[in-house]
Amino acid sequence: MGVATVRIFSPLMRQRVTIARWTGYDSFGGKTFAAGVVYQCAVVGEMQQVRDSAGNEVPSRQSVYLMSNAVVRPEDQVTLSTDDVGSTESYAIKPLILSVGRFPFLRGQFASVLYLK
Repeated sequence: MGVATVRIFSPLMRQRVTIARWTGYDSFGGKTFAAGVVYQCAVVGEMQQVRDSAGNEVPSRQSVYLMSNAVVRPEDQVTLSTDDVGSTESYAIKPLILSVGRFPFLRGQFASVLYLK
């Protein structure tokens, strides 16, 4: 029997997101980011309570299951497709990352999960 990996879910992961790593602040106090990296994923609209980086329990409206075990931080920036969110508003296509989790697979393999505001 083969080992179950995140790749078995690839037919379900039809969306793409861009994640840009936070690099610091500019001279005006605005966040700066590195060039974005595109990941195959599944964007799922599901309400759930998660803990944010400050330890507060907050509601998450969307989860993004990456077909990757990429290290993503709440400070990083995620950009969703306007087709996936049905909007061109900045808050919809660039939601805040509230929390990041890891979805376990067999033999120590993981997939990253982003919980979005």
